Amino acid sequence: MRLKSILFVCLVSAQPAQAETVRVPKLPDGSVNVEQVMSGFEIVFPILSSGAQDFDFSGKLLGEDFGGSVLGSDITGDLSIAIDAPTLSEHANFLIAVLATDAICARNGLRPGTVLWRETKKRKGNSWEASTSCSPSNE
Repeated sequence: MRLKSILFVCLVSAQPAQAETVRVPKLPDGSVNVEQVMSGFEIVFPILSSGAQDFDFSGKLLGEDFGGSVLGSDITGDLSIAIDAPTLSEHANFLIAVLATDAICARNGLRPGTVLWRETKKRKGNSWEASTSCSPSNE
């Protein structure tokens, strides 16, 4: 019985260490260490056999897996993006939104707009949602 109590205490005390949030690395001057952030960055959009565009994506940032999706199907204009990266900080989720917006717009021959993180971010469970946009590349 005593062994079960000890194991329970060890298990409970180990949980916070596993739930540590991965933060965006910074340089001594306080700016983002872009080289370290981009090292190992991956983003993947599935290719559907029908040729239709899939609006879900997945990837890796700072060694952590993430997923996400474009909410709605109108890419030429305002859109919302959802990021599911519960092990990453809010700042890292913002960076994923910016990088995903660039990729989403580029794969459609469009120019990325601004991610309106401060103005529109919403926490939904483990995910973050925010507004962003794409515009024609000739604007």
